[in-house]
Amino acid sequence: MKPRPRSVLPCWLFFRALTAAFLLSLGAGVSHATGPPVGSAPGVVDNAVEAVPSATDNATGVIPPAIDNTAGPVPPAIDNDAGSVPAGTDNAWVDRTHSWVERSLFDTVVWFDRFFGDDRVVIAKWPESYLRWKTEFRWDQEEHFAFRSTVRASLRLPRLKDRWHLIFSSESRGDPNAIIPEDPGNPGLDIGSQGRTGSTELVYDIFRTPHSILDAGGGVQLKIPPNAFVRTRYQHARPVGFNTLGRFTATAYWDAQDGPGESNQLDFERWLAPPTLLRWSNSFTIEEKNINSGWAWGTELSLLHKLSPKSAITFSGGASGSTRPAWIAQKYQILARYRRNVWRKWLFLEGEPEIQWPRKEDGSRKPVWGATLRVEILFTGAGPNPPADGGNGS
Repeated sequence: MKPRPRSVLPCWLFFRALTAAFLLSLGAGVSHATGPPVGSAPGVVDNAVEAVPSATDNATGVIPPAIDNTAGPVPPAIDNDAGSVPAGTDNAWVDRTHSWVERSLFDTVVWFDRFFGDDRVVIAKWPESYLRWKTEFRWDQEEHFAFRSTVRASLRLPRLKDRWHLIFSSESRGDPNAIIPEDPGNPGLDIGSQGRTGSTELVYDIFRTPHSILDAGGGVQLKIPPNAFVRTRYQHARPVGFNTLGRFTATAYWDAQDGPGESNQLDFERWLAPPTLLRWSNSFTIEEKNINSGWAWGTELSLLHKLSPKSAITFSGGASGSTRPAWIAQKYQILARYRRNVWRKWLFLEGEPEIQWPRKEDGSRKPVWGATLRVEILFTGAGPNPPADGGNGS
């Protein structure tokens, strides 16, 4: 056998020694990913108390200096503050204040929507089922005394994956004070109706998140002969800055009797203080049956103030009209509404004085004073098998 050169012999011996050490460590059960066994501190690397290599032991503990520039086992790239929060998301009070304002803004909007029974845009998780029954007595200078009653119910169907719900709507006549349509495409709630209307609808939640909802449904208007309708609706809510929440709703619908229609609603809600909200609502609706009138529009500015957990007040002013034959408001209106929860948590009373300036055929306007006294009864229920997500249908 030819002898190995002298220059190769040290490398060969080193390779053999390294291989033997590796096999020995495997037999002893040592993991090279975690360091030597407990209690085995090599003297070559132990220049301080504890079993930490001298090259990495410049502080108390077992953290290498490259990642130990502060107390705690957190790398410096993400540890520029107390705790284990990444620097990109923990830059002191700015982000914390932003998150608190955003959360408070959503909570304030949800409270007012629920307290006033506003079903136009749903952000939060409603109960499994609810029913609202409103009865009101109204007086104004033109019609004198009038009676109006409305019922709206939503029943969740938990056995159908909790995405289906049945909606029933009925009213004895349209709301004369409504500037913004409450539920576009639903023939059971029609602002311009002078007689009783009602509808039943089965709705499917295609998806539902804390910020967006997309659903589709179909139903029957309760009359003789029955009238079928279908519709789909998309809702989205998003903070837009300056303590303001933007909410957009688009509804496309088709009625077997009146044909297609489409409605858009845009709301801006500014959080002025924990108990006060400023809301600007706008709507644009076009229907085939009213195509000669163009787009029906409405705009309303409201100031909502929470007086206590059981009472709130609203001041609002708005205008409504159509784009044809000219962009002229057909009605101006201002009102104040005081709402209070009385006696039981499901019983509410409202007082609503208002003044309107409707446009006459000759183009003149005359103020019309009026007032409404409203009683509302609310029924809610979680159902026999409430879902784990709180009933959001997602």
